[in-house]
Amino acid sequence: MPCDKQTDYLLETLPQPVIYHSMTPQRFSTDVVPKFEPAVFKGFARDWDIVKAARQSAGDAAGYLQQRAARIVHRMVIAPADIKGRIGYNQSLDGMNFQLQDIDLARGIEQMINCDSQAQEQRCFQSVPVTSGFPALLDKIPNPLVSDTAKPFVWVGNRLTVSPHFDEANNIAVVATGRRRFTFFPPEQLANLYIGPLNYTPAGQPVSLVDLHEPDLLRFPRYAEAYQHGLSVELEAGDAVYIPSPWWHHVQSLEPFNILVNYWWSGSFVSSSMPFTFLLHGMQVTKNMTPGQRQAWKSILDHYLFDEGADPAAHIPEPARGVLGQLTPEMAAQLHQWLAQQIR
Repeated sequence: MPCDKQTDYLLETLPQPVIYHSMTPQRFSTDVVPKFEPAVFKGFARDWDIVKAARQSAGDAAGYLQQRAARIVHRMVIAPADIKGRIGYNQSLDGMNFQLQDIDLARGIEQMINCDSQAQEQRCFQSVPVTSGFPALLDKIPNPLVSDTAKPFVWVGNRLTVSPHFDEANNIAVVATGRRRFTFFPPEQLANLYIGPLNYTPAGQPVSLVDLHEPDLLRFPRYAEAYQHGLSVELEAGDAVYIPSPWWHHVQSLEPFNILVNYWWSGSFVSSSMPFTFLLHGMQVTKNMTPGQRQAWKSILDHYLFDEGADPAAHIPEPARGVLGQLTPEMAAQLHQWLAQQIR
């Protein structure tokens, strides 16, 4: 049952992150990064050609992107109309609530631009590497705040919402077309966001089970506390947001057609199946973290590994708990194989 006072949980009434109207690499390094919190850069990409095209129309932006699309196929998310654009786990938490289709990039964008109703299936391409998917775009999307090792990715689609999740790397996301609302929660709000299964995820990271637009406080009562710590902001084409890892963020695309470009960067995160090597790896990956990142990852590890006072999977049905439940020999073997692949 949704909460009694829905207006008490409107994302639009949350405080905004700090907003900067100009940003330089030096200012980013000295004023933004040490705060370890999201920050908005208004007009950051106002001079990008794709943003200029978006000011003309969504169709112009779509055409601009299509003309620069490589002739490759990419996996497209197809969200049925009945999920109202909120992609994630299905009702039984044993799979996803969307379908996937491999399709030519330009053709997929054509399907998206022709979808003008929320009553239709909504589509999107997620995390398309610019180097392989849109190589002609590389020199048209400058980002002086990141190094050359931070490769850009393109996200393009209809009105879709991704529930709160975190990235394992720092992120600068730039709205190139349309509008997006970003809602943020500090890493220590993990326990109040009711995260779904970890061993299968919508797009690589586990996501919250809470519908932020209709929070069910009978099922997820601690979300009321998370909301008190939330930040939210609506970005227009040309605006950018910095999201330090591992802050939780909920992303809602607000227009019928939207394009976002993002950049991730961080150190390596490598796993091991042996406790002692886990300890050594923990030392290795945390030595060069900022104090904020180190404290944030401590919160995550405490929640899933060291906090004996609460079961982190209590809100997930037993058949869907995966690695959060009873570890069977078969699952242990699968997990060992997966870990081995990660450290090749």
